[in-house]
Amino acid sequence: MLDERLDDEPGGGRRDVGTCPVKHFTVFDDVAAGHYWAATGELREETPAFFNDHAQGYWVVTRHDAVKDLYQRTDLFSSESFTAWEPNPPYRFVPTQIDPPEHIKYRQLLNPKFSPGAVGRAEGPAREIAERLISQIAPSGRCDFVADFAIRFPTEVFLTVIGLPPADADLLVPWVEDFFLGLNGAEDKVGGMVAALEGIRGYFVDLLAQRRETPADPETDLIQHLLESEVDGEPLSDTVLLDMCTVLVLAGLDTTRGQLGYLFQFLAERPDVRQQIVDDPSLIPACVEESLRLHSITIADARKATKDAEFHGCPVRAGDMVMGLVAAANRDPRHYESPDEFRLDRKGNHHFGFAGGPHRCLGAHLARREMIVAVEAWHAAIPHYEIDEGAELRERGGQLTLISLPLHWTPAEGDEP
Repeated sequence: MLDERLDDEPGGGRRDVGTCPVKHFTVFDDVAAGHYWAATGELREETPAFFNDHAQGYWVVTRHDAVKDLYQRTDLFSSESFTAWEPNPPYRFVPTQIDPPEHIKYRQLLNPKFSPGAVGRAEGPAREIAERLISQIAPSGRCDFVADFAIRFPTEVFLTVIGLPPADADLLVPWVEDFFLGLNGAEDKVGGMVAALEGIRGYFVDLLAQRRETPADPETDLIQHLLESEVDGEPLSDTVLLDMCTVLVLAGLDTTRGQLGYLFQFLAERPDVRQQIVDDPSLIPACVEESLRLHSITIADARKATKDAEFHGCPVRAGDMVMGLVAAANRDPRHYESPDEFRLDRKGNHHFGFAGGPHRCLGAHLARREMIVAVEAWHAAIPHYEIDEGAELRERGGQLTLISLPLHWTPAEGDEP
């Protein structure tokens, strides 16, 4: 996999990559499930860092300590771009792409809506949604878990939490799907990504107009809350409002879907672990936490260098993109004991399932609670299930998700199909 070439500079000459090897690695293809975890693990053990000749060229660090520094070194890295192959993205998400100290001003507007207390109040509605969906699925004895539950459940919960009609998922989910397909960097999908962003923003343009005409309760409606919020004594501009609403939808409607798919694939393949949580539901939070570490849906995350510096052996220049292999870091044997094992008794499970540093995932508490509720409700109704024989599970590249997960089980006595 090593290639000792030095890439040409844009103006001629050769790019100095120091002692770092040069490789070509991309994350865009739909592949067999588990491929990217294996590929990033191999890269981590081959080298702590390399220069990737993909796109404009960017640095890649592979191990836990370097990925942690990438997230925490706000003195060296900007979140202006989080996509390594797109240093000047055509979108701007707030607060995701705002750097400290301005970042916290916007983050503070959102934190109360996704705090542990707020998430606790959402547990009742989340459980009702999960039980309703499962009651519709259980009698049939089979489903595509991704399409029939993993997408629908967190989408309905998220929209309920922020005060939007759950039925609007029919509009929003296809746009979110098209955005992530384009974000992967495939040239034939970029147009769909742009159209998806336009669709999402158009949805919120109309919604903001509605809230201005007929205000909702800001305690239960996030859009109204943002309309009434201020930063530095000034109301939020429409541009900032749209940037904030867009990133909330993109983050809230895809991530939990991916995590649930991989967790239920694992539980279907490991009836021993499944029986443990059926026998002792108090183990479910640990089960969810270990899945967040081991089944990382984020292959990689990136930041943009603000100055020249040596970073974990990479001679980084201002403007360079540096990508951290999150999936590899979450299984780094230098940080975790038996990193490739799923252990319900793992202690101090500090992982990058929700990123790290000041931009750590705003919705972490909600995502954890959704997953716990989903596992509890599902196993109360369907404790034993299997993946369809001969099913070839495949995953979408970029932000990982299983494309489908066909499951079957024996319906409980009295269930009617």
